[in-house]
This record gives sequence, structure tokens and C-alpha cells, in this order.
Amino acid sequence: MKKLFYALVLTILPSLLFAQKNGMVKGVLYDSVTKQAVSSATISLLHQKDSSLVGFTMSDDQGKFHLDKLSNGKYRLMITHVNYHNSNQLFSISDTSGQKDLGRIFLADLSQTLQEVVVTAEAPPITMLGDTVQYNAGSFKVAPNSNVEQLLKKLPGVKVDKDGSITAQGEKVKKVLVDGKEFFGNDPKMATRNLPADAVDKVQVYDKLSEQAQVTGFDDGSSQKTVNLKLKKDKNKGMFGRVTAGGGTDDRFEGRFNLNSFNGNRRLSLVGMTNNTNSDGFSFNDIMSMTGARASIAGGGGITMVTMDASALQGGSGSSGNIRTIWGGGVNYNDMIGKADVSGNYFYNHYNPRTASETSRQNFLGDSSWLYKQSSITDNINNSHRLNMVADIPLDSFHSIRIAPSINTQDTRNNVSRDYKTMLNDGKLVNEGSNRSTDHTKGYTFKNDILFRKLFRKQGRTFSLNLSTNLNASDGKGTLQSATGFYKPAGSLTNRDTISQRNEQSSDLRSYQAKAVYTEPIFKRSLLEFSAGNSYQKAGSQKTTWDIDRTSKQEKVNEDYSNDYTNTYGTTEAGMRFRSKGKKYEYSLGGSWQRASLSGTITAGTKDSVLKKDFDNFLPNATFKYTFKQMHILNLMYRTSTNQPSAGQLQPVPDNSDPLNIRLGNPDLKQEFNNMLTMGLNMVNPYEGRSLFFNLTAQLTNNKIVDGDSLTEKGIRITKPVNANGVYNLSGNVNAGLPLKFFKGRLGLGSSVNYSSSKQLLNQKENQIRSFTAGPNVSLDLSLTDMLDITLRAGVNYNRVKYALSPELNNKYFSQTYESELSWTLPKDFFFTTDFSYVANNRLTEGYNLRVPLWNASVSKQFLKNKRGEIRISAFDLLNQNVDVTRNADRNYIEDVRSTVLQRYFLLTFTYNLNKMGGPPGGGVQIRTIGR
Repeated sequence: MKKLFYALVLTILPSLLFAQKNGMVKGVLYDSVTKQAVSSATISLLHQKDSSLVGFTMSDDQGKFHLDKLSNGKYRLMITHVNYHNSNQLFSISDTSGQKDLGRIFLADLSQTLQEVVVTAEAPPITMLGDTVQYNAGSFKVAPNSNVEQLLKKLPGVKVDKDGSITAQGEKVKKVLVDGKEFFGNDPKMATRNLPADAVDKVQVYDKLSEQAQVTGFDDGSSQKTVNLKLKKDKNKGMFGRVTAGGGTDDRFEGRFNLNSFNGNRRLSLVGMTNNTNSDGFSFNDIMSMTGARASIAGGGGITMVTMDASALQGGSGSSGNIRTIWGGGVNYNDMIGKADVSGNYFYNHYNPRTASETSRQNFLGDSSWLYKQSSITDNINNSHRLNMVADIPLDSFHSIRIAPSINTQDTRNNVSRDYKTMLNDGKLVNEGSNRSTDHTKGYTFKNDILFRKLFRKQGRTFSLNLSTNLNASDGKGTLQSATGFYKPAGSLTNRDTISQRNEQSSDLRSYQAKAVYTEPIFKRSLLEFSAGNSYQKAGSQKTTWDIDRTSKQEKVNEDYSNDYTNTYGTTEAGMRFRSKGKKYEYSLGGSWQRASLSGTITAGTKDSVLKKDFDNFLPNATFKYTFKQMHILNLMYRTSTNQPSAGQLQPVPDNSDPLNIRLGNPDLKQEFNNMLTMGLNMVNPYEGRSLFFNLTAQLTNNKIVDGDSLTEKGIRITKPVNANGVYNLSGNVNAGLPLKFFKGRLGLGSSVNYSSSKQLLNQKENQIRSFTAGPNVSLDLSLTDMLDITLRAGVNYNRVKYALSPELNNKYFSQTYESELSWTLPKDFFFTTDFSYVANNRLTEGYNLRVPLWNASVSKQFLKNKRGEIRISAFDLLNQNVDVTRNADRNYIEDVRSTVLQRYFLLTFTYNLNKMGGPPGGGVQIRTIGR
């Protein structure tokens, strides 16, 4: 595979270095009436023969433009501007005429009085609307019946990962809107994987300010990279969508549908899906963790490497290590009622992941180490209902209110089975055993945000008040059956511990938060912001555990594993910030004072204890943004924040669901204090398809909550959270994109690096863990012909971890990934797609060093009127080699985990497409100008 990759590079490099592209075209744009220069016009260079895209640029403040590095040939220059009629210029580049000066080009103002005329205007592939990059969807070719996700993969400066995560201009996209409105809440995949690509007219990428910042117009540091899908006009009235159903070998099945009925502002969408192929059309980040005694404790530091599986390569969720059965469906509604903009959505999902895994973990204790091996099977079922609503109501020209309630209910069942053993380096047993646990929890979460906004007549003077409420409650019950044998160093059995328990637990949380912000303009381009806020949270957790006598079946309360815990946490905060905005820069400086109070009562067995802590902090913050020129931006941000211990981290009651890994809380924990500095440099030229993104983040945490471990002679790990200072992390990445015009392709180059220093306690001794990861990656997207698209990717990662207590266990290893994808349009409406990846890992535990080739392919045929039907046969993991391996190097152990994944199967699907609706040909728009 390496030889193939090197051969490909050697084949392409000569073309990159020696292709003759010495031509150049330039000109100056003027208004035909005022004779003034026209700036910010889009100049698109096209081939005359087929109007295929060659390059883009933009006119400067003097109306000048130029495009260079042109090969010999005949070209058409298309000039577009929102205020002018389009203009087209034809010219040729040859050996004798390589420099073309078009001189002055005059553009006709759209607002001028003309006789009635109908003009069909071509939309340029990429335009700039202020700080928004707008792509014309019709200029980027995708296969028939593609969804929006496949369209986004074609856009310069936009990257879509295997799991559906979107990166634009170097930042992760947090929201995907449809015509400026939310589509099934905040889950980007709901839109990208359920809406058809041919329904989209424009794709807009921009930074969406928070609801609070939209009042003042200044970024408060909470902006989110957002993609807005502007639908074609013919989609605003009528119905479109598609239905897919299929089945295959090994009892695999898939089914999904999306139906959309739009009529102006009234929009109704239905989606549904079921499969057991690890393919999903939505995220599972809304699956809440039930508030209760079992809370995860932050570990921090370390390195993790995860291999890919076939589901990820086929555009599924990408979550490896399990096989999932999924049902899901919902409805989304948007409308204008009077002047109010209202929306709501409901979604149900049934999520059933099954996992079988093998774990090999090297524990170390001072100058000795133990080997722990575990086989486990988990079968979890989650049923959830989610309802979101938003109403944005303008009260008058200066006042508005936004109300956003949401409720989520869940019913979760977890079943875990483990078999384990611990051995010394010489292979002698320390312990061995097994346990079986079940858990059934029901709960709900209710949230409501109310934002009141007031604008004054003086520009920049604003007032806003935000009120947030959060209610959370859960009830659950569980069982635990365990038997563990412990051995002497000589190898003889000393004793066997058995556990037979059942438990009942409940939890509840009530919280509110209020924040008021007032801004006052000072000087010409500056604002002062005053803010004040208060929050209050009350949480409770109760757990009762009974020991069950296996002979008599009688039950007795186990006081050591029972508790009744309540706590309150409140903050009062006041701050001030100065903001200023110039032509090329904007910055803010400020800070806030915060008083936090934590109190609680713990009843464990027959003992009561009272907890009370107060924290006073000053939280400075600063931002700076400098725009060198359009789409060349430097961002700097410094933020401080606090993080209070959770209820589970504070209550000193053991969790023995894993008898060899017992966790308990620490009432003496302090509040974390975080310092974070980020820098981002974005340099984008969307007209030439060039981009450079550089991001650097440094984070230092004092009183970081980390794990303190105690290892007993019996091989039992007891974990308790403690505070540690000097925990920090440095991470950075750089990504560059370059066009390959002669291949109609794009070259992507990137690299990432991460260095972290974490601390853990091991038997009261501090263990500093330093980890380092780095690796370059390269991608090549080629459109060799109108019928053939090829994508090639390669990446190498170097991983290293060092332990202060046991330097002999320091380790390092490499992981490599090579991928390729091919899409081929065949005659008679046949289509062929295939992808191949090769993953290589080394220096892992014996039996976990793997070379994994994954090959998938599909053939499809379109038929019926207007090609509404498609039949497809797909093959997944043709070589039947798919596996999943994860390495975790953290705390005081090195762990390798091998999990079950989907392996070879075949699937036959049928799709009926409702998306064929009429519209202007070629993606153009009709402009009718009427004389007065």
C-alpha cells in the first residue's frame, strides 16, 4: 500500500511542478453611468467549450482584477455583482498571446430605468456577502439522489468527516439551518443527512452570534460556525423527499424516509429511520446522563487512538466498537403566526448498542506492574422522547421576547457481563472472577430559556434579560451479582468474595439562572457592557442497597453502600467589558467577579456530615480580531472559568458495580479554575480555492479534579477524586488547501499536534503523565472527467506517553491510515462507487498489532419517470477483515481494547425519489426588470 501511495505522489508531482501555466488576464471595472470603480465584484473564469470552472477572484477597491497561471485555451470571463447586470468577456490564451488585458469594462446598474426585459443570469460558484461565504449549489456536481452532506464535501474550504462532523474555515460547524431556521433542533446531521442536495440553491457559511450578542452586534465569544441552506424557490411550495428500504445478508436491514411540505413560511418535515447497519441520520448527543450517584470522575491527560470501522467508512455514525439497532422518527414545524416566528419539533429514538470487547491493561505500582485481562458484553437499550419549541415574538419596534422550552424523557436499561483476572509479570494469578449487573432508569429533563430584548433610540444602547430554568429527575433500580477469588503469591486460593445485591436510587435537580446585560455606546465605535447574574442549583441523590442472602433470599440494608445526599450551589457575578471596533480590527477587555457557595448534607449509614464551601474569583477575559483583508483574519481570545465538583464527585459512598474498580467521592474537593488562550489564523481565497487555517490552544487548570488511585494487594483499584495543580494542555493544527486546476481537483495538506501534562495520585504518590501526539495528513480530490471522481487520503500519527513513577513503562507507537474513494457514472444511468482503507497500528499489546484492510462497494441503477427510482446493491467489508482496536494510555495503566464490529454483508435497497420538481435550467435565476 505504501508503494502504491508513493507511486501516486511521484506520478502527480511532475505535473504539479512542470505544467505550463503562464497565461494571465486582467482588467478594471467601472460603473457605466457614474464612471466610478466597482469593487467587490465576483470574476469567474470558465472554459468556453463547456463552461467548466477554472478560477475565481474579486475586484479590489480600484476595480482592478487579475487571474494568472492560465493554460493555453479559450475562456469566458463572467463578471457578477449584486448591484449590476452580469457581463461576459471572451478571450484566448496562446503561446503568442499569453497576457490578456481587457482594459476598462463597464457594468450596467440594475437600478437604472430600462425597457421591459427578461434576463437569465448565471449564479457564480462562490460569492462574498459581507463576512458570509456563499456557494451556488448548482455549480458543484454530486451524484443523483445525493444528500446535503455529499454536497458539502464538494465545497472548497468545507470538510465533512466520516462521522458527519462538518468543519468550515478551520472551525467545527455547530449549527445547520434551513432558510435561517432550525431544523430538528441543534443536530446538524438532521439536515445534512435527511435533506436532498438538489433541493438546495445556496449554501452560506458564517459565524452566528449568540442571541445575546445579536442585540449588541458585538461577538461575545459565544459565536458558532453555522451553515445555512437556502432552498430553491420551487421548494418553498410543494412537497419533496424520498423513501428507502432494503435488506441483506446476516439479517441486515435499512429503512428511512424524509417528507417535506413547504408553503412559504409554513414548513412541515417528517423523518424516520430504522436499521441494524450502524448507519444513522442524527446524533446521539442528546441522550442525557441520568443524574445520580454514579457520576464519572475526570481523568485528564493521556492519549487515545481509535481505528476506523466499516460503518464509519460508509458514512454512518462512525462510533466503533458496537453493533447498533436503531429506530427513530420525528416531525419539524416552522411558521409565522402574526409577527411571531415559531418553530417546534418532536423526535423519538430507540437506541440499542451491543458490545463484546476484550481488554488488556498493564497496571503499574511503583516498581512493579500487574496485567489485567477482561472479557465483557454489554447490551444497552435507550428509548427517548424529545420535544423542542421556540417562539420569537416582537412586541414592538424596540422590544421583543424569545421563549425556548424543551423536554426530554428517557427509559434506559443496561446489562453488563464481565469476566476478568489479574496476573503478576510472571503469570501468577492475583485474582479472577466475574460479575453481572443490570440497571433500569427512567427520567426527564425540562429546560426553558426566556430572553427579553430592548433596543433604545440611541444606536448601541441595549438592555437584555435572560432567564433559564432546568428541572431534572430520575428513578432507577439495579442488581449486582459478583464472585471474585483472591490468590496468595504462591498461587493458592486465599478467599472468595461474593456479592449479591439490589439497589434503588433516585435523583433530582432544580436550577435557575438570571443574567442582565446593558450596553452603552461611548466614543464613535465603542461600547461599554455591564452585566450582572445570579444562579442557584439544588440537587439531591438517594441510594439504598440491599444485600441478598443466596440461601434464604432474605434482604438486609447495606449501610456502606446506601446514602442520602443533598447539595446547593449558587453564584453571584458582576462584570464590565469595554469593546471597540475599527475598520480592520475589533477588541474587548473586561472581567467579572464571581462568588460561589457550595453546601450540602450527606447521610451515609448512621453518620451525617455537613459540607460548606465558598469560593471568590476574579475572571478576566479579552478578545482581539484583526482583518488583514477580506477572509484573512487573525483571532485571539483569553477566557477564564470555574468548574465546581459534581454531586457524584463529592459524596463519599462507594460504587461497587465493578468489584475490582471501586469509585467513591471526596467531600473536600475544591473548585477548578481554568485559563484558556486560543489563537486562530484563517486565510481563505474562495475564488481560487486556496485556504490556510492555523489554530493554537493553550489551557492551564489549577485545582484540576483528577483521579487518586489506591491499589491493594488483592488487585483492587479504589479511585477517589482529588485536586492537582499544574495540569496543562497545548494543541494546534494547520490545514492548507490548494486547487489542482488541470485535474479539476484539490490538494489538502494538514498536521496536528497535542502535548499534555496531567497528574494522578497512586497510593499517595504523585504521578505526572506527559503525552505527545503529532501527525501529518494529505488528501487529494480529483474530478478526472465529468463521469469520474477520485479521493485519496493518507495520515500518520506518532504517539508517546511518559510516566514519572514508572519510566520503564514509557511507550510510543505509530498509527497509519490510507483511504481512497471512487465514484463513476456509467452509461444507461448506472453508477458505481467504492472505497478502500488500510489501517496499520504497531507497538501495541501482543495480539493487538493490526493491519486492517476495509473494502466497500456499491452499484446502482436509476429508472422510472424522471429517474425517480433507484435500486442499489452494496457490499460492506468485502475482505471480511474489519476489527476495532483502541489504545488508552492514561493515569497509571496502558490499555488496549478490541471490540466487535460489523463484518462482511450485502444489502439490496430501493429508493423512491420525490425531489424532481421543476425550475429554471442550469441553476440560473430569472430577473425581470420593468421600466417605470
